[in-house]
Amino acid sequence: MKSKYIWISLTFLFLVGLSIALFYIWKFYGYIHNPNFQFNGNQTELLIYPNTQFEELIYQMEDSGWVKNTPSLFWVADRMNFSNQNLKTGRYLINDGINNRQFIQQLRSGNQAAVNLVIPEAPDLNKIAGPIGLQLMKDSTDFADYFNSQLLYENFGINTVELKAMLIPNTYQMWWTSSPKDFVNRMQREYNSFWDSNNRRAKAKQLNLTEKEVVILASIVERESNYRPERPAIAGVYINRLKNNWPLQADPTVVFAMGNPKVRRVLTRDLEIDSPYNTYKNTGLPPGPICIPSISSIDAVLNAEDHSYFFFCAAPDHSGTHVFARTLAQHNQNARKFHNWLNQQRIMR
Repeated sequence: MKSKYIWISLTFLFLVGLSIALFYIWKFYGYIHNPNFQFNGNQTELLIYPNTQFEELIYQMEDSGWVKNTPSLFWVADRMNFSNQNLKTGRYLINDGINNRQFIQQLRSGNQAAVNLVIPEAPDLNKIAGPIGLQLMKDSTDFADYFNSQLLYENFGINTVELKAMLIPNTYQMWWTSSPKDFVNRMQREYNSFWDSNNRRAKAKQLNLTEKEVVILASIVERESNYRPERPAIAGVYINRLKNNWPLQADPTVVFAMGNPKVRRVLTRDLEIDSPYNTYKNTGLPPGPICIPSISSIDAVLNAEDHSYFFFCAAPDHSGTHVFARTLAQHNQNARKFHNWLNQQRIMR
C-alpha cells in the first residue's frame, strides 16, 4: 500500500515536472518563432545612429507600439549573444510580423536598406545640401560646409563651381550613412556614366563645347524656359550667337549676377552690372552654371535645333513660351509687344 502511494506521488511529480518543462519549451519556442513586431501590415523604417544603445532602441520601439513583448526580445537577444557591439549604424526596413530571431539576425547582418536620394534642379549647391541632409544621416550643414571647403579640392581636384557643373539631377540609391565625401564620389561616377551614354560626349564635341560648357549653357536654357519642348530651339539661338562671336545677352545671367532670383523684369540699368556672369558685357559663356540644370536642358543643348534664329522673346501672355526672330528689327517688334504686356500686368520688377 505504501509503495502504491510512493508510485502515485512520483508519477504526479513527474507529470508536474513534465508540464513545467513543456511550458518552458512552449515559451522558448514562442519567444523565438512567434511574430513579435507589428506595423499594421507594412514595413517600417528603423534608423540606427552611431552610439545608439540596443536597450534604448528597443524601449523606443516599444513606446511606438511596434514590439508586442519586450522581455521576450531581450531574452532572445541574450541567447543569441547580441549586444551593443553588434549594433550597426544604418537604415533598416523591418517587415511586419517578423519574430525576435529574425529581427536580431537582421540587425547583426547590418543589411541596411538604400535611400532613394533625389537630387533636384536647383539654383545652387546650398539648395542641394538641404534635401540631401533630409534624406541622409549627415546634416545639411555638413554637406554645405564640405561643398565649400578645401577638402573638396584635396579629395577630388575640383572646386565648388566645378562640383555645381558635375551634379546631374536624378534619383540615386545611396546608403543612409553616406558622408559628404561618399556623396561627391558617387556623383563623380554618375557624371562619367551620364556622359558616356547616349553619345553625349560626341555631341558636345560636334558643338565645339566641353562638357562643362554644355552644362553652363544648359543652366541658361533651364532658366529661360519652363516649357521643355522649346528648349532645343532656345539652345539653338545661343549656339548661333556663340558661333558668330555674339554676346549671349541672356537675361537669366544678369538676374544671377544681381543675386535676386525673384526679379521678373530686367531693366536697362541692370545690364551694366559688373560681373563675369553678365553676358551683356562679356562675350562667350559665363565661368560657371547659373543653376544645376535638369537632364532635359542638358540634352536640349546637345540636341539643339539647327535653325537661323538669333533672337527670342517671351510671348506676351501667361503661356511661358517664346517667339523667335531672325533679325533685330523683328525681335524689337516682339520685345515691344512683350514690354507693353508687362506694363499692362503691372510687372515692374
